[in-house]
Amino acid sequence: MLDRIHEYAECLAAPDRWAIATIVEVSGSVPRPAGTSMAVRDDGRTIGSVSGGCVEGAVVDAALACLESGATELHSFGYADDDGISIGLMCGGDVRVLVQPLRTLGAAEPATRAHLVRDLPLHDTTAGSLLTAEGLGIALRADALCAAFDGDELPDELARAAGHAGDRIRAALRAGGTHVVDVTDRAAPECPVVRRLLIESTTAPARLVIYGANDFSAALAQAAAALGRHVTVCDARPVFATRARHPGAHEVVLMHPAEHFAQELAAGRIDGRTAIVMLTHDPRFDLPVLDAALRREVAYVGAMGSRVTHDKRVQELRTGGLSAAHLGRLHSPIGLDLGARTPAEVAVSILAELILVESSARAGSGDAPAAARRPASPARLRDTAGNVHDDARRNAARTFCAAAPATMAAPATATATATATATATATKEALAWM
Repeated sequence: MLDRIHEYAECLAAPDRWAIATIVEVSGSVPRPAGTSMAVRDDGRTIGSVSGGCVEGAVVDAALACLESGATELHSFGYADDDGISIGLMCGGDVRVLVQPLRTLGAAEPATRAHLVRDLPLHDTTAGSLLTAEGLGIALRADALCAAFDGDELPDELARAAGHAGDRIRAALRAGGTHVVDVTDRAAPECPVVRRLLIESTTAPARLVIYGANDFSAALAQAAAALGRHVTVCDARPVFATRARHPGAHEVVLMHPAEHFAQELAAGRIDGRTAIVMLTHDPRFDLPVLDAALRREVAYVGAMGSRVTHDKRVQELRTGGLSAAHLGRLHSPIGLDLGARTPAEVAVSILAELILVESSARAGSGDAPAAARRPASPARLRDTAGNVHDDARRNAARTFCAAAPATMAAPATATATATATATATATKEALAWM
């Protein structure tokens, strides 16, 4: 619930009337990540969203039910089939949602703390509809934990509850975001899970440092700030490095780029989440910063310029001692090739590339290769004309599917080959809408 904690001021002022639904685990393709939350009041009013609409109604119903019962529940939602009745995610993923009356948070003060740790039921509520909640581990334990705190040190209550899982909890807090940590009983055979803890931790916004003040930097600062980045714009020219020209930036610094980057490095403000963007168009400013940035583990390094400029820049950096591996991390010409022309469009292309690089790194594949930075041919959308439950179309598709194997088994004459090709094409067209 820390993702919207500042929007929950009225909820915290009247905790008896509100329940909080939080996505605790996701898999596959899902609309929202773990940690996304929604508040539901006893009259049906909501703040936020957990799925973009797919399962919102079911989550609201679960929240209203838990307000009446006072129970904390865990619900899972998977793929909804095409019968038009089942509740689920049309995107094909799975989410697990914790629904908890706000009053059960007790004395915790999540609004003023960086970390929130809560007990989870061991099993989904829906899994135990025919048995008792206590017997299945659905109900929260009597000593259910809810701790809000700051810093790296675990409160005594949490440290005792975590036991040998304390180090994993500390690692989750340092990583930020939302995690689930299982606490097992190592004294019992097979080490069963005896406790599940939901770890939520806020972190400082990721930094975007822009070197070069111009119309492109102004548009990029505005767009990046809207995405939650902490934006710094730096330029050595006083006429351009002004707050008036960059209302979206958190900081506007009048300094030589190389000097500023060295200062930020020394202060420990450049880390693995920092993105560096060069918009100066001047090798005197570009090269020293790029040389230093590409030698560090930062999230992204991009530089504006034509392909001719890029080739010259790479040659200079290689002469300066950068390896092919270092240069492979340079995104230049900067941004995804979207055909952008205006400053606002270029800002979108840069941020799109930054998001792609970061998501690829999270998936364990490192920076996206050059091929991934070029837009692929648009995928053909399925045919949505007509009634998607049209039995005549469905039966036609099945007829083609049944006919295809027999046709393919015919002798490989020219006529048979042509017939097989036509059948395969018809089958593909008949199935395209499915």
